[in-house]
Amino acid sequence: MAPIRSVTAEALGAWVIKCNPRKTPVDPMRAAGETKPIWCVADNYRSRLIRPGHCVLFWVTAHPRRGIWGAGRVTGEVTQEDGALQVRVHIPLFPAPVTAAKLLSIDGLASMEVFRSPQQANPSWVSRGEMAVLAPQLPWT
Repeated sequence: MAPIRSVTAEALGAWVIKCNPRKTPVDPMRAAGETKPIWCVADNYRSRLIRPGHCVLFWVTAHPRRGIWGAGRVTGEVTQEDGALQVRVHIPLFPAPVTAAKLLSIDGLASMEVFRSPQQANPSWVSRGEMAVLAPQLPWT
């Protein structure tokens, strides 16, 4: 199956919020057991698709344990603050990340956007099909 390149409400499995720990420290979030509640998102068609209740995954980049560190939900509408778009989320962190290395070893996940286009601005996303393969691998809290 060819990967879907554009997000639609019908194709969406989950949003992916990416965090570069060189720019946003992850240790305070690890200590709190959850991510910060507000993340910047790009002003594009994707941000207009985000709705409260949507599933959201937390992807940490540029780290030896790069991968999915948590999963939760969008908790508010996308808003504009000081000229930037933001989204409210509640994302509890997993006891241990599901690493990129593990994900790449699972059939159907190597085509995830975070692998194809790692520089993509927030939000990234996974399709329903990818989420169906991914969900059993996640230690949901």
